[in-house]
Amino acid sequence: MSRGRGRLSSIQLLPKECSDIVIWAAGELQANNRPQTEIYREFVLKLEERQRESHGELDIRIPSFSSFNRYSIDLDATTREMNEAREMATAVLAGLDHNDGDDLTKFVGEAIKAAVMATLRSHKGKLAPKNLLELASTMRMIAMAQATSSSHRQKIEAELVAKTKEAVTTVAKAKGLSDEGAKAILDQILGVST
Repeated sequence: MSRGRGRLSSIQLLPKECSDIVIWAAGELQANNRPQTEIYREFVLKLEERQRESHGELDIRIPSFSSFNRYSIDLDATTREMNEAREMATAVLAGLDHNDGDDLTKFVGEAIKAAVMATLRSHKGKLAPKNLLELASTMRMIAMAQATSSSHRQKIEAELVAKTKEAVTTVAKAKGLSDEGAKAILDQILGVST
């Protein structure tokens, strides 16, 4: 499944002490309020200042503008993909009952299954046995989670019905209601004939 990271970009090769500057640049690029060239100039100034502050202890190689531009394009593509995924999830989840964990479990499970199937299709039978085992394990865990969710919901519903019957029976006896009266109340509460 994993193809490796490939060659690291000059931005990825910056020392970890520059992470805050990279994060700042990413935020500026995503805000889309200023030209990229202006953000790059300030990015370079911040890196040069960090280099001076380190008194030569950090080896900061300033990324070229083309590297910064590739980073910007990759960041934009990733942000767009995340926004599209969030919009799709929001649209699907809008139709679900958020109090029903079973629906949410089904949605997440189906989304993961679709991702696994897309991975299989995109690799067209070129996955290593280890990767196939990982995908199979993922699918098994999803099936188990969905079964557990349904089983848990059914158990809670059964407990609720039992407690409701017990409460109605107790109150009916205390108030002197007949068995038929208690049964009629239960039918109304539970929505079924008991």
